[in-house]
Amino acid sequence: MWQSIVSSSNNISFGEESHLVLRQRSFLFVWIYLIFHRHRLQALLDQHLSTKPSTCIGEGEETNIQLQKDQEGNNIWNFFFGGEYDVGTQPENYRRAGCPEKPMTCKTRRSSAIYTHWGSQTCNPEATEVYRGYVGGGHFTHFGGINNPLCLPDAPEYNEELTTNGGGERSNLYGAEYQTNTYSPWSDSHDKDMICAVCLAEGRSTNLMIPAKRTCPEGWTKEYEGLLMGGHHGHAGGHESLCVDINPEGRPGSMANLDGMLFYPVIGICGSLPCTPYIANRELACVVCTR
Repeated sequence: MWQSIVSSSNNISFGEESHLVLRQRSFLFVWIYLIFHRHRLQALLDQHLSTKPSTCIGEGEETNIQLQKDQEGNNIWNFFFGGEYDVGTQPENYRRAGCPEKPMTCKTRRSSAIYTHWGSQTCNPEATEVYRGYVGGGHFTHFGGINNPLCLPDAPEYNEELTTNGGGERSNLYGAEYQTNTYSPWSDSHDKDMICAVCLAEGRSTNLMIPAKRTCPEGWTKEYEGLLMGGHHGHAGGHESLCVDINPEGRPGSMANLDGMLFYPVIGICGSLPCTPYIANRELACVVCTR
């Protein structure tokens, strides 16, 4: 390689030859630098490869992942120095931190999805409870205030430095109740305070509530299904709709009619909403999915 570079330099001008010599010297400097710092380069390769894979290793996958690492390390090492890059022989070297030692179902560890289970204080068996509590929001007679339902924890913490015990202009927060006295399937839940749970679905990265569906798209996990509920069209205080669990639960002992944020079953009204496929005055189902 060096002889071909030297022979070709005999046919070029002095200025071009100077640039060629400069490039040769630069290349030689980089080569010498890499040779003297090959151990540092190997350490960087070790660090790079140890961060893979982004998933926990499942049963039967260690060998394939090991071969993948070997090939990747050799490609980079051979480019500079030739020979074989020593990536080790133990598949355990490539397990991500936090993955169990025993084989497990392969799933993404860095991603997770958070969803709220409205009307229940339990999560899907495959999900983990973050916290549980009660549904809160604005009052149904108020034109302003809080129009997005909140899942409030059952053990609130107050910052005493920021607490004044009321007075002045504030945003009022109330509890929430089921309004189902005219909806026979859930008549027993009428005026009960709504409860909720916030759940963590590991190995998934997004969540989706689909109104008017009971099933999830292919490739998605069904967390729960239920009834679509929202505010009454005649009330001043509107709020977002929720997918409430198909078996709604209320706070124990909460049968008093204390109002607050009220939730009614959602029905379809024909017109701009096409009927069919929708059916007039039919309550709408819903499903919460993660992926």
